[in-house]
Amino acid sequence: MTVSIVIVTYNSAQYIPRLFASIQNQTVFAQLETIIMDNGSIDDTVKLCHEFSSNWKKTAIIEPLGQNFGYAVSTNNGVNRATGEYVFNLNADTWLEPDCIETLLRAMESSKAVSACAAQADLDSNEAGPSSPNGFDLFGRPTWSEFNPDTIPESRWQYFFMVAGAGFLTRRDVWNQIGGYDSKHFMYAEDDDISWKLWLAGYQNIYVHNAIVHHRSGRTWEIKEFTRYLVNRNSLLVIAKNAQHILLICGLLQVVMLIGEALLLLIVSRNWKFVRNSYFKAIIDAFKMWPHIREMRKFIRLIRRRSDWSMARMFLRLKINRWDMIKAFFLQGRKPVIK
Repeated sequence: MTVSIVIVTYNSAQYIPRLFASIQNQTVFAQLETIIMDNGSIDDTVKLCHEFSSNWKKTAIIEPLGQNFGYAVSTNNGVNRATGEYVFNLNADTWLEPDCIETLLRAMESSKAVSACAAQADLDSNEAGPSSPNGFDLFGRPTWSEFNPDTIPESRWQYFFMVAGAGFLTRRDVWNQIGGYDSKHFMYAEDDDISWKLWLAGYQNIYVHNAIVHHRSGRTWEIKEFTRYLVNRNSLLVIAKNAQHILLICGLLQVVMLIGEALLLLIVSRNWKFVRNSYFKAIIDAFKMWPHIREMRKFIRLIRRRSDWSMARMFLRLKINRWDMIKAFFLQGRKPVIK
């Protein structure tokens, strides 16, 4: 079995030495192909990629794109260059335990799943926690369950709703069948979207507890305007494209939730520009993308093997996506830092 690792870089020089060393240390290194798509880095990312892969028997394919095309487009372009039976999507700000990819392959073989998500630990920690949502909430957003080590099956893998973009393995033929990432996303929620498509097409994804990817922790109280805009807009797109009928209600509830959150942030921050650009503009732009949504709904109709009712039975959860932040805000008085 051959695996193509696809990594999208953007000013990622500080992570390259550790990342490339961990790829070289993989127990299945002889079966790996590494493809780097660089989104116009202005630091030493490309130089270091060449330097740290120069002595590999199968030298990494490094494609400097010259500009930032976004994570979704560049990943798709990388997969188009791939020749492996499997594609391993990996963030640049990560490194792998030596048996990570081998463990994912074995779990996929025993489970018959077409996609497998690795557990995540922080960059300098060996303690892995729940890193992949096991369902979606009433607003259609991915949600995490409480982590209970006693519930981990003996096989060390279990079926989960969502792949996590930091590190997941997929059969390349399935990736191509379901259309890969939606290039309109640019970045954020592209892994939500492809998870929906995997399950809607009748396939299964697993979460593998003992396959470890170390990843820079991303959950902070800093809210950046463009980041929040993309997350909000793309999360609406995910439901609008993939919900069949009854789950479209989640999209309507999400609009109401976003308006309520926007008003709350406006009271807290008194920053109308931020609220306008990251919330109201996101909602308006999502509606403006109706022609794209319509085309994607036609495509989903062709590959659909699971109904809304089936998806709701398997994955609808009561715990909402931002429950931890809500508790911290109302019970601890913590306020987000807007940038």
